[in-house]
Amino acid sequence: MNNIKEFFNFLNLNFDTKRLLKNEKQKIAVMCYAKNQFNEILMLERFKEPFSGKLVPPGGKVKDNEPIIDAIKREFFEETGFKLNNLKLKIFTSEEGPEYYNWILFIFLANIKLENPEKKELKKCNEGILKWVNKDNLLKENLTEIDKKIIPYLYEKHGIFFIEINYDNNKKAKILNIEQI
Repeated sequence: MNNIKEFFNFLNLNFDTKRLLKNEKQKIAVMCYAKNQFNEILMLERFKEPFSGKLVPPGGKVKDNEPIIDAIKREFFEETGFKLNNLKLKIFTSEEGPEYYNWILFIFLANIKLENPEKKELKKCNEGILKWVNKDNLLKENLTEIDKKIIPYLYEKHGIFFIEINYDNNKKAKILNIEQI
């Protein structure tokens, strides 16, 4: 939790990190909705749980004591081969539920620049299949229900949001609380 406290201090966010921890199974993770110069978001169709078969933004687990910013840059680059620009935290969540659904998650927005715009080739990723999705069509894609609920907070609302989420045994998400920080 020290890396979370340091990250909040860095952002000058006044938030009690004890509110994030719901159970001992929660892992800290990061993900990023990154847009290229053609208004396309880089998404990943996952091979395995959580959210197998669904499109999610690239990301992954934070290593012990790894700074949150370093984690999102590392995870995104490992999965996509792209470096993130203009990285901005938009949402952080506390999630609990069945196995694979217990997270403290940091969701970012960023830009990525295609060096060779004629070639939109994407690298192979062991987590799933990378795909470009037009930002304007994002909600029409095969996203998770929870992502469809939080996307408006990413793109239509100003500020940073804390969202508490609970998953039932069927992995159906329910938003318990949304706060602008």
